[in-house]
Amino acid sequence: MNPATVRSLFDDLAPSYDRFNRLFSLGMDVAWRRQLVAAVERQNPAKILDLACGSGDVAEMLQKALPKAQVVGLDFSRSLLTQAKDRGIAELAEADALKLPFADESFEAVTIAFGLRNFSDRQAGMREIARVLKQGAVFGLLEFSPPPMPWKLFWNLYLNHLMPLVAQLVARQGDSFRYLAQSIAEFPTPSSLNHELSSVGLKLLFSRSFSARLVQLKISIRS
Repeated sequence: MNPATVRSLFDDLAPSYDRFNRLFSLGMDVAWRRQLVAAVERQNPAKILDLACGSGDVAEMLQKALPKAQVVGLDFSRSLLTQAKDRGIAELAEADALKLPFADESFEAVTIAFGLRNFSDRQAGMREIARVLKQGAVFGLLEFSPPPMPWKLFWNLYLNHLMPLVAQLVARQGDSFRYLAQSIAEFPTPSSLNHELSSVGLKLLFSRSFSARLVQLKISIRS
């Protein structure tokens, strides 16, 4: 799907974005995001970019966890950025993640929660992340991951059938969730993603899985 179509999809989803996140994760996404924030907090960064920030939930957590830090939220969906502004995120940027409007080595941390799979060019996006990170700075990634059997059977049924059906019944957003299901199914395995991160100079520090390996948290250092 081309970037303009994906942007339009998220603009359309914006009014129900947080509600759907809670509904389809059974409320677990809040705890997953807190784990990401806790891992970044331990590095005590002074300037953080929350990339693909959506409605600003992670940026808000970062502001509370690190009140002295400068937190910048960036997304390409104006509708979601409006929600982030209403949430109290002080610094927001509407921009393409593949062409970040920041100088080299601008940040001591970059975070992404469930946004990397929506990049039209994942490698280009990760190169941009590495570019704006200072040497030794941290990249925190939270993303869905193809689970092992037998969870894969349930996961495929849930993603490709149940989730789009519920989205269609609740808000006539079945097509949007079919795209989201496809983006999850096509995301690389944890080992392949580790290789991609390493290829752009992001050295894996540690990784952790949640919820029967359906979600991966990866913390990398810019080498």
